[in-house]
Amino acid sequence: MSGIIDILTTALDRSVLITDPEYIVGEDESIKEFKNWVNNIQQGMTGAVALGQIGNGKTHFLRYTRRYYREEHGLVGIYIPDMFASGALVDSLNNIYTSFFYGPGNYNLKYYYERWVEFEKNEKDRIVELSNNNIVRYLLHANNKEEKELVLEYFSNKDLFPDDIKFMRSKFGAKKRFIKNENDFTKACGDALEFLQYITDKSILIFIDEVDKVYSYDAKKECITKVSYKILSAYRSLFDHINARNIKGLICVGATIEAWNVLSWQTAFERRFKDHKIKLKSPKTKEDIYKFVLKRLKEIEYFIIENENEILKERINKLSEENMKSWADIMSALKSPTEEKTINLYVNDPREEILDILNNSILPLGWDQIVNKSDILRNMYPKNQPTKILSSLVKDGKIQINVTKPLTYEAIDLNEDDLNE
Repeated sequence: MSGIIDILTTALDRSVLITDPEYIVGEDESIKEFKNWVNNIQQGMTGAVALGQIGNGKTHFLRYTRRYYREEHGLVGIYIPDMFASGALVDSLNNIYTSFFYGPGNYNLKYYYERWVEFEKNEKDRIVELSNNNIVRYLLHANNKEEKELVLEYFSNKDLFPDDIKFMRSKFGAKKRFIKNENDFTKACGDALEFLQYITDKSILIFIDEVDKVYSYDAKKECITKVSYKILSAYRSLFDHINARNIKGLICVGATIEAWNVLSWQTAFERRFKDHKIKLKSPKTKEDIYKFVLKRLKEIEYFIIENENEILKERINKLSEENMKSWADIMSALKSPTEEKTINLYVNDPREEILDILNNSILPLGWDQIVNKSDILRNMYPKNQPTKILSSLVKDGKIQINVTKPLTYEAIDLNEDDLNE
C-alpha cells in the first residue's frame, strides 16, 4: 500500500502554481456563475468576490479563471498576487503597479508592442481619444521600435539601465520613478488599463489575491495598518478613475469570509462588490477528491493501475468531513496515515503537539521550524503563531522563550529536585 501513497505524497508536495492551473475540481457552479458575470460586462468595472477559507483554493480559482479567459477568449487577464504588498506607502504602490505586469503569469506592456503597431496604423481617429494617456503620448514621440519598446518597459515599471533612464529623461522628460503618491498610482494604472483596452478591444479582468492581511486569525480581529488604509483609499480612487474613463471589465478579489467582513465595510468595496459573490465549496465531496488525486498524479506523469485505484478509493473513503473542509486539510490527511486520529487528538488543544516537537528537539526552535514539523499546526495556524497558547505554556513552566531574532522556544527539562518531589 505504501507504494502508491508515497507516489501520491510526492505529487501533493509539488508546488501547485508553477504556472496557472489547467483544471479546477468541484467548482462547476462557481465557474458557471463567474461566466455569467463576464458575459454581462457592459461599461465600467464589475466587482466580484471569491470567498473561501484558508487552503480552500482561492488562489487556484483566481489563476485558473485568468488562464481560461485569456487563452480561450483573448481577454486581458491580470493577477495581482498581493493586494497590499509591503513596505512604506510609496514602495507598496509601486510594487502593486509593477505586479500588474510582472506578477506570476502576467504580461508586461512590451508584450503588446505588435498590437500597438497595428492599432496606430489602423485606428488613427481613435488615437485622438487617448491624448491624455501618458503611454500613448510617449509612444507617439518615439522614433523607432527600440524606443517604443523602451517606453513600454518604462511604463511597466521595469528597472532600467542607467543609460536607458538617461535617454528617457532627455527624450521625454521622464522621471526615474513616476509613482510618488496615490494620485500618481491612480493615473498610471488608469493609463495602462486604458491603453490595453484600446489596443486589444477586449475586457480587462483583474484578479486580486492575499487580501487576508486585514484580519488577524490569532487575535480574531481586524488588523488594518495606517499604510493599509491609505492603500485601500488608493484602490477606491483607482476604481472611480477607471470607471470614469469607461474602462470595462471585472475585478475579482479572493478572500476568507473574515477578511471580506472587514473589507466590505471599506468605501472602496462596499458598493462595487456586494452583488457578486462566489463561495468555494466546503466540504469537498469524495468524488471531487478522487478527481483531484488523479489530476495531481497525472501532473507527475503517473497513471495508476487497477489495485492502486482501489487503494486510493479506500484511503479517500476513510476521510471524515473534518478532513474535507479545504484542499489543505485533504492533502494533509491523504499524506499522513494517522492524520485523522492525530487531528481528533489535538484539534482542541495543540499544546501537546508543540510540546512533543520541542521535547524531541536538541536545539531551541523558532515558530517557523515548529510549524514545519507538523501538518496539524500548519493547518491550524497557517498565518500567525498562537501567541496565547505559547504564553500559557511558558506560564505553566512547560517551555521557555529565548529572546533571539526571531524568538526561539525550548522545552524545560525537569531537574532532579522536581523528580524527587
